[in-house]
Amino acid sequence: MMQPTHGGNVYKVAQKQRIPVERITDFSASINPLGPPAAVLRAIRSALKQIVHYPDPDCWQLRQELARQCGVDPDMILVGNGSTELIHLLPRALAIKAALIIGPTFEEYARALMDAESSVQYVHARRAERFHPPLNDVLRQFSAKQSKFDAVFLCNPNNPTGQVMNRLAMRELAEVVDRRQGWLIVDEAFIDYCQEQSVVSMLSEHPRMMVLRSLTKFYAMPGLRIGYLVGASKVVDQLKDRQPPWSVNSLAQEVSRAVLHDHAFATQSRIFMKKERSRFVRGLRSLSGLRVYSSAANFVLIELPASICAGEVTDRLASERLLVRDCSTLPGLTAQMIRVAIRTANENRQLLAALGACLSKRQS
Repeated sequence: MMQPTHGGNVYKVAQKQRIPVERITDFSASINPLGPPAAVLRAIRSALKQIVHYPDPDCWQLRQELARQCGVDPDMILVGNGSTELIHLLPRALAIKAALIIGPTFEEYARALMDAESSVQYVHARRAERFHPPLNDVLRQFSAKQSKFDAVFLCNPNNPTGQVMNRLAMRELAEVVDRRQGWLIVDEAFIDYCQEQSVVSMLSEHPRMMVLRSLTKFYAMPGLRIGYLVGASKVVDQLKDRQPPWSVNSLAQEVSRAVLHDHAFATQSRIFMKKERSRFVRGLRSLSGLRVYSSAANFVLIELPASICAGEVTDRLASERLLVRDCSTLPGLTAQMIRVAIRTANENRQLLAALGACLSKRQS
């Protein structure tokens, strides 16, 4: 499998245009526009003296904080160098042979599985159903007599469609996977914007469910690379045995502990996102020819008119130093799909104006 392309590569564009990274407005990576909170810089300054020591290989203090937040035992948490490291640990540690992926979604799941020589099959949500999670299709394929699947991977809310599989549906899926002695991997990288849909509280009933979380998106610090997994302690031990030592640096550990206490920032971010997402979506839907899909996260999936390819629009916007995510190569999506992060009100207005001009010129 070719290496997946991801959003957020501001360096490539800056190099091509010979401009500083700071002059680019990045809508291609779904990062909280209100961050990072002030606690990040304070924690970095405070933790600098620790760089003369190796980082804590067990992330002990951070796991205590995460455990309190999640309402689980610290032994049920594994911290990683971004959730991507943990995604790549899972197929090998669990000896997954054949996985079902609910798509269209983050390509790193398929890459991790294929790197571990696991077979992969997608069950795609349908465009005609506005990408509503295809629960019945997944249940039918996973529980079929001839099925050899031993794992299901899904992102909730899903990237890039923004759709959520609700807790009732998730419980039904978990029960079917349990009966087949399979694994259910739920990536909650964007759950901070719809916390009520988290399935962490189901882990005690479903020990073969693993939940992935990210700290870098909501707290706007992707350069520090930190994520974590919540699951049965025995499974966490299996994963830990395969994880390289000192995977998470000292600064990332200290900063993460600090932001977890910044409840005011978290509340402000959720209030802001709900309001700005609604306003931004209204603006997008006012542009001629666009189909805008509803989202529970901090990004929106957009379908361009049939006569316009995503690459044309992303290139045009990039020339104006506005980066959006070309989704045309994602399995299950069309050549007209782009994903756009929700940023500040002023930045969103700038994108709406540029996108509107681009569409008008192309359609004239």
